[in-house]
Amino acid sequence: SIYSLDYKYLADEGGRVVQQVFFYGDDDGKKHFPQFLNSFSAKEWKITRQKEWVEIKSIKGKPVWIYANLPLDSDKNLDDTAQKHLGIYLRKLDLSPSIVVHRGHSYWLPGTIARMPGSAKIILLGSCGGYKNLSEILDISPDAHIVSTKEIGKVDINKPIINYLNQTLAAGKPIVWKDMWSTLTKVFEKDG
Repeated sequence: SIYSLDYKYLADEGGRVVQQVFFYGDDDGKKHFPQFLNSFSAKEWKITRQKEWVEIKSIKGKPVWIYANLPLDSDKNLDDTAQKHLGIYLRKLDLSPSIVVHRGHSYWLPGTIARMPGSAKIILLGSCGGYKNLSEILDISPDAHIVSTKEIGKVDINKPIINYLNQTLAAGKPIVWKDMWSTLTKVFEKDG
């Protein structure tokens, strides 16, 4: 369906919804990464910090496993190395992300696209003008549902979208796009 996605459709053979979040180690990534982590309540999520990434797992409801590379120094290519190592780790554990989130400026997007798994069914492009890369993304994941900015991508927009997706999935509910946008429109209207 183009209107909704069931939890079962997004879940892997182990019944988990796996998400991979790409962060970059510039000032923007370093600034927003702590806010990203703080959006996960300790009552509902367990965060395990590894050397190059974090693992965030729901502890209530359905299993939602989120892997986000740390925004390590981009000038030394450490963020790129962390993304590469995280991809190897996920493949080694036979974890195929059904959700991919790009968190960074649009000039980092080619790096995310190069590492984007074909298993992605929801792709969130949290960068300015992410829509300009839709054809490339659809070549990799032709059936993916894509949430993309047309103009400016900001944490004030991306954070509520990511939170909505994660909370809905942990509750085992389907992602119904019309409901999501209706709910988020109210959130955005309250916060100018």
